[in-house]
Amino acid sequence: MNRKIFVSLFSIAVMAVMVGAVTYAYFSDSGTSSGNVFSTGTLDLRLSDSDQSVQDSVSASFGSTTLVPGSCTSVQTLNLRNSGTVNANHVEVTLDNTASDPNMAKYLRIASLTYDGVNVLGQITFDNGNGFTDLEDWDLDTTALDNLALTNLNTNHALDLNVCLDSSAGNDLQGDNVTATFTTTLNQDSSQ
Repeated sequence: MNRKIFVSLFSIAVMAVMVGAVTYAYFSDSGTSSGNVFSTGTLDLRLSDSDQSVQDSVSASFGSTTLVPGSCTSVQTLNLRNSGTVNANHVEVTLDNTASDPNMAKYLRIASLTYDGVNVLGQITFDNGNGFTDLEDWDLDTTALDNLALTNLNTNHALDLNVCLDSSAGNDLQGDNVTATFTTTLNQDSSQ
């Protein structure tokens, strides 16, 4: 046999062995993990009071329409809760007054203010110089109650308020009113 033919046949045989080795298969199996969802949780601040429960907003939680100088409301409660799916860090409570007489809010003395049974009245700065903490002071101090703990889910946290018409209120306030709007903001981040 001719040497060239032998070398060619040998080369073809080597190539065939190599191709066979490359196409030689091993057993394999695979599986999948499907339906992997990544979504955000929610903060859902819900409020309730003596006659409304677990709602986004409630009305007339605090107040009285029959105050006279020296009289007080009963202790009234606004419950705050996170009905969402992720824990929060804290809640903020601000107050905005609208008054028929701009002087009336400074006569509405805050007799007691607690959150979860803890006195938070001292967090409001005296701004109007009348010697006591009142609804006007709270309105002016926009950061007074800005870090009230609310970290757990589906648990009520009570904001209790008792307001008195100070005995120094004069007859010129008769028939006047203050409409107070309490805004509550739930925050997940401690720096908010």
